Order: sequence, then structure tokens, then C-alpha cells
Amino acid sequence: MPPVLPQNGSVAVRSLTPLPHPAPPPQLTTPAMAAFSCLAERCPDTCCRDWAVPVDDADLERLKGALAASAAGRERLVRLVVIGARAPGSATPARLHLDESGGCPMLEADQRCGVHAALGEEALATACSIFPRTALATPTGIEVGGSLGCPEVARLTLLATEPLALQPAARPMLSRRYVGKTISTDDGDAYARHFLDVRQTLLDCFRLPLPLGARLAVAADFAMRVQGFFHADTSEMDGARRPFGERRLEAERDATMAPGLHRQLAAELQALALPEAAAIDVMAALASFLLERRRLPHSPRFGALVERALNVTGQPGAVPAISAALWATYATRREQLQARAGLTSDALFGRYAEHFVMRNPYTDAPTLLEHLHRLAVHLGAIRLLTILDPRLAERLDAAADPAADVATLEHTAVEAAQIFTKAIGHHPAYLHAALDQGAPATFGRLILMAKFV
Repeated sequence: MPPVLPQNGSVAVRSLTPLPHPAPPPQLTTPAMAAFSCLAERCPDTCCRDWAVPVDDADLERLKGALAASAAGRERLVRLVVIGARAPGSATPARLHLDESGGCPMLEADQRCGVHAALGEEALATACSIFPRTALATPTGIEVGGSLGCPEVARLTLLATEPLALQPAARPMLSRRYVGKTISTDDGDAYARHFLDVRQTLLDCFRLPLPLGARLAVAADFAMRVQGFFHADTSEMDGARRPFGERRLEAERDATMAPGLHRQLAAELQALALPEAAAIDVMAALASFLLERRRLPHSPRFGALVERALNVTGQPGAVPAISAALWATYATRREQLQARAGLTSDALFGRYAEHFVMRNPYTDAPTLLEHLHRLAVHLGAIRLLTILDPRLAERLDAAADPAADVATLEHTAVEAAQIFTKAIGHHPAYLHAALDQGAPATFGRLILMAKFV
């Protein structure tokens, strides 16, 4: 190869040795995701049904290349992809079309993917290839998590006996290069600059040996104390103020982990009498949140779950009339559950809270209070769906049987979390509208939710 003569007249010689590609960032994952394996045709709620899969330009070209070689393939491509039809909340130019039953046209009678079976993983759209895995890029690597919208991920995650701690992946966890979200590494972004430390503080709150509501109260107390100087677009930690702001944040993080504070907040929460009107207000908000989702296209499993728990077939206009009765039933059942399987209940829903904090970066919200409010709404809705499930009620009405009590709780809670996540957690447009119309994210509101859960 001849020398290259740049415009400044100096001579430079191109190296004949290829430059090395940057090493891929390390992958981190949880024990649940390390153990995950797709159930395929044995899955009780296949991911190939009931939601619109976005297709970007690269996906579309990949599918064309795989299917356009034959007349049959072209016919299936026409049935599979809707050009110019975006999935809700998606900026991609197309989506996979669902048939009259809510299933993907490529879903075979044995509940396996026809594209994967005939052409392999490389022909799949990225969303199909990656799911249920998620990928968050942080300064320490790619965190490969999982969506609780997958029944097997929900089971492995919520019923795990070990902490939901990240560990180096023993094998590649992603079938292709993919990052769903990236935490900013801009040194001027103080809200993101402290992401790992602040997120760890939130995780530590939900791992405390306290009742679940007290854990939420500890996290809310931390969020309230840093609210004035630690939020999106903060300027309180810039320039000459940076060391003072960072020292203040570190002090608040340390104070949050003080056992004396935990005891104090747990005692204050236990002593707080939840006014019936406030409890009914929370119940009405959560019931409306669930019933409004039924107004949009939804899976039969979600409709059945909500109807079974709320015992209502009408539209959200019925919520005010049923809220008081729902609260009375919920409060009674919650006390029964706490007496019979309280430790299991707090551990299971505590793992849900940990998973939420890990999978949903707090930087998606303008403040930590707003982030915790979103978590509390999700947690409250899933607790409601679980505790009001007639199957759990029937078990609690029967004689105490520790093994049966725990088994029924685990089954109903995992199912509720999975169906809720698939119907609501993966519907960003609905979530955005529903949460914006709800009660404001305040410390007081979070304490009410802490009493509710």
C-alpha cells in the first residue's frame, strides 16, 4: 500500500496491521437470567401473542432477505409485516401484524415460531431475538436483565432464593449486539453521574429486613431528603459547588442506611392510622388504573385477571361505587395473608421492587420521588390483583397449611406480576398517560402507598 500524502505535506504510512476492534463491554446478569431457558411450546403465555412487535429498518431488510426467496415466503412476509404502522410508543416504521386471535402469523400450531424454525435466529426481528432479555448500558458494562412479562423470567426472578445481585455473565447473554437503554456518561450530568451509587442505595432499601411497606418508606425518606438538590437538570452539583453537593449526597446515602432510622420509620409507619377515605382513594386510583387498560385492546388473560380480582364487568365508571367494598375486602385479606405467609409475601414483593429498580433506571424519571411513585403504583396494583384473587381467598378461608398457603401465594403473585407486566409494563404510551393523570408524586402519597402495600 503506497504512502498517503496529507494536505500538510508530511508523509504518513498506513499500517498493514488491522486495528483491533474495541473489546465489547462486559456483560452482567442476575442468577435468574443466567438460569433462564425459553419454555417454547410449554409457555403458558407466549411472547408471540397479544402485543405489537416493532420492526426497524434493519429488521425489515433481514426479514425480506430471509423470506423473499420464495413465493410462499413472500406471501408470509406480506401477512407478517405492516409497513407504516407503528407499535404504541415506538418510533420504528413498521410492526409485526397480529391475526384475529392476537397471535403472530408466524406462530405455528405447536406454539413455536415459524421463522425461527425455518430460517434460524438470525432472521428474527431484534425484539423477537432479544426478548425476554433487556440490556442496560452502564459505566461498568451491559446489564442483561429480563422482562417479567415472560412467565419463566417472572417465576425465576420472584421466587429466587438468592439476592437479585448482578454478577459477571459466564457466557454471552445476547444473541446480537443490542442495548435498550444507556446511562449517560456525560460528566456534567450529575443525576446520571451518581447512577450506580444512588441505585444501590435504593436496592439496599428494598433488601432491608423490614416489612415491605417500611422498606418503601425508607426509600421515600431518602428521595425526599435529596429532592432539593438531586434531580434531573440539577445545577446544585456543578462547578465549585460539586464537592459540596457530592459530599451532601454521600452523607444522605449513609444516613439512609442507619439502623436507627430504619427502626424509627418502621415504628412510625406502623403507628400511622390510615384514614379510610385515603385508603379508598388509593384503591380507586389503582382500580381505575387497571380498568382503564381494559378499554384498549388487551389479552383475554389480562381481562380475566382484572375481572376475577375486582369482581366487576363494567367500565371504570363503576369504580367509585365498588372502591369501599374492595378496600374492606383487601384489608381483611391482607391481614390474613400477613398472619399466614407474611415473610414469603414481603420477600416475594420485595424482589419485585428490586427488579423494578434494576430494570427501570431512575434517570427515566425527573426525580427519585417520581421514580418511587411509579414503582409504588406498579407494586400496589400487583398486590391488589394478588390479594383479591379468589384462589388466594379460598386458600386463606381454609384451615392454615403453611406449604399450601405459600404455594398458592407464589402461584397467584407470579401470575399477576407477569400478566400485569405484559399488558401494562410494556405499554409505554398507556403508562405515560395513566401516571401523568394520577396523584402527584409526593412523600405523603408514598407513605400512603407504603401503608397500602
